[in-house]
Amino acid sequence: MADEYYFRKQVIEIFGFDEQFLDELEAEELVRSERLEPSRESVFTRDQMERIRIIDNLVRELEVNLAGVEVILEMRENMLRMQRQFDVILQTIVEQLRGKLP
Repeated sequence: MADEYYFRKQVIEIFGFDEQFLDELEAEELVRSERLEPSRESVFTRDQMERIRIIDNLVRELEVNLAGVEVILEMRENMLRMQRQFDVILQTIVEQLRGKLP
């Protein structure tokens, strides 16, 4: 499946950000844009759009500052990583149990 990209202008329109706020998110390394060749235009992937959606919710709805956003995003990533590890362990156990059944 091909990646879906959102141009910088689209992101600003979708979320109602001003360009300076989006610049700040990139400067703080909370989101990361990519450059499309050959235009070198700044775009955001679907995954980055999800991060922006989470940041938008944290900032606007919960009034979390960017330092807090960074901590929350890090915790979220750690939880997702642990969930994937748990899934692998659980799958290994299931396979071992299946191997012991007659």
